[in-house]
Amino acid sequence: MTSSRMGRLAPGVKDLLPPEACRMRQLKEEFIRLVRLWGYKEVATPTFEYFENLASEELEEEKFFKFLDRQGHLMVLRPDMTRPMARLVATRMKGVTPPLRLCYLANVFSYEQPQVGRQREFCQAGVELMGYSSPEADAEAVALVIAYLVKTGLTDFQISIGNVGIFHGLVEQLGLSREEAQELKEALGNKDFVRVEEVLSKNSATPAEARRALDLIELRGGPEILDQAVELAQGGLATGALENLRELYAVLKKYGVEGFVTLDLGLLRGLDYYTGLVFEGYSVAMGFPICGGGRYNQLLAHFGHPLPATGFAVNLERVLVSLDRLKGPPGEPEPDVLVAWEEEGLAGALGTARELRAKGCRVVTALAGYTPGKAMAEGKSLGAAKVIYFKSDGTCEEFKI
Repeated sequence: MTSSRMGRLAPGVKDLLPPEACRMRQLKEEFIRLVRLWGYKEVATPTFEYFENLASEELEEEKFFKFLDRQGHLMVLRPDMTRPMARLVATRMKGVTPPLRLCYLANVFSYEQPQVGRQREFCQAGVELMGYSSPEADAEAVALVIAYLVKTGLTDFQISIGNVGIFHGLVEQLGLSREEAQELKEALGNKDFVRVEEVLSKNSATPAEARRALDLIELRGGPEILDQAVELAQGGLATGALENLRELYAVLKKYGVEGFVTLDLGLLRGLDYYTGLVFEGYSVAMGFPICGGGRYNQLLAHFGHPLPATGFAVNLERVLVSLDRLKGPPGEPEPDVLVAWEEEGLAGALGTARELRAKGCRVVTALAGYTPGKAMAEGKSLGAAKVIYFKSDGTCEEFKI
């Protein structure tokens, strides 16, 4: 009996037909071309690893794709690339003098509820800058992701920037327990400011203290909000985080990318390994972040090699959807030339096709002898700009379509 699943795809994965696959390939090639110009070197890690390498408290295990190997070891398909990159550097590149500038293109896997822009398998393009902890290093990561998104053709995006030190400073000042801090973090992560206010009101010593904390984490805008934020922070970790944001913004302004940047003092990302800068990129065409990143100075110590680091990852599926919505679906990839032939003209046709391909032309050769009319019809069907037709006597003709 034939299974009802025969010929169907599992939820959360998708095929890419030639137009989409062509646009995706362009996104990948543009990424590698750009980051190499900034000095980044490409690496690759396995698609699956031991559970112990990828597990952590903040990652929900039920979202892992897990399986047992034949020796009974629990294996996991990588849910992101930051941990594999940290393991790679800590175990294979200890002797390399920092800074390390590394990049990757890799499919990752997460058991999400599928919807447009949220797949269970998707491609990440990312960089990691390891060995330096400075506003200049963080600014390089932010400026580079902006440069890449501009290269993709997106012009409507904004990068929201925050610092987890603001959150940790409030938790310390308010004396929140671990459970209370987690409750506040989840509300902030969901942008549920009604719930944020409830949590702060419940756990603050006075209504004024709750109001001050809420006013601080609701601030969004340019560098003009930072002076007000310092007054609201009243010292501690939050003040240090705000000064770091001020320095970071000043460097981004020197890069000339401040027009793409918004400070968001309530921004938190879902992963606890972030220790300073956090940022996310948004497009008007997509309800989820198209990229994200930040500073993680403690993660490599988990693998026995303490090293500060910063970086980002771009979700290429979400960029693809955003481009489709803003610019329309991609067209079919088309050849430049159809080389056709009649009897005894094949040798000349193949020789010319070889020469044109060596020059970078996209060339399709006919698979059988054609009449001139059939050659023109096929060239038009393929979308070729012209047809080169070889006759039996060795001569050829060119026809523009």
